[in-house]
Amino acid sequence: MRKISMILFTTLLLVSFAACKGDKKADEAVQETATEVVAPPVEEAPAVVEPTPAEALKAFQAFAKEYGEAFNNLTKDPQKFQKLAGEVQQKIADMERIKIDLTPAQVKVYEKALKIITDVNSGGTRK
Repeated sequence: MRKISMILFTTLLLVSFAACKGDKKADEAVQETATEVVAPPVEEAPAVVEPTPAEALKAFQAFAKEYGEAFNNLTKDPQKFQKLAGEVQQKIADMERIKIDLTPAQVKVYEKALKIITDVNSGGTRK
């Protein structure tokens, strides 16, 4: 009887260890799933889309025109002029980087728009 009890006890002990091991694996799977669900989604940085040289030139031309008009209407809206004046150096630097990709006709348009900005910066008026 003692032999049968020991075999039964050993079998039950092995079965309980096996059951506990299986539960741990299931718990680990649940924990991994929970951490995956709880983890905040990774935000991808928005892709920086470089405008084509023609689009950049058109935007620069519009900026130069707006900057000149803001200078002419300085007494009416000085905040607008201040805002645009803060952006001038960056806009010119951006255009200088893509200037090599411009066609000769586009370079002339760029220089004309740059002249407007230069005139405003030197205190002249845009016509």
